[in-house]
Amino acid sequence: MKRVWISLGIFIVLTGVCILGTVYTNQISTRMIQTVTEAKSAEQRGETETAVQLSRKAGDDWRSMHTVLCTYMPHSKLEAIDQTLAGLPMLCQYGGTEQFLADCDRSIEQISYLNESEIPSIANIF
Repeated sequence: MKRVWISLGIFIVLTGVCILGTVYTNQISTRMIQTVTEAKSAEQRGETETAVQLSRKAGDDWRSMHTVLCTYMPHSKLEAIDQTLAGLPMLCQYGGTEQFLADCDRSIEQISYLNESEIPSIANIF
């Protein structure tokens, strides 16, 4: 009987950790998408310095959150986002406007995909 209770306890702990991971990923994704979208909008309005600052903020935020995300996500997905975000400030600062806007869209899609892949749905389970 003790095994059943221990198994139930382990199941509850694992389920709780999975739920916390999903919530944390959703919060991070929402915040990162908002920051990158603001940087993109600033560049489209011609506010290059603001766009550079926001893209640097996005990269810094991502690096600070990366340590937690890499404990339960594949590193390849995280590394692709990291590489895209790392190039944004330089593209913006040195006049690569079209490439900057394209990389903003790419990073938004990558982050959205990361968030969607963590949601427990039929498509993700099977």
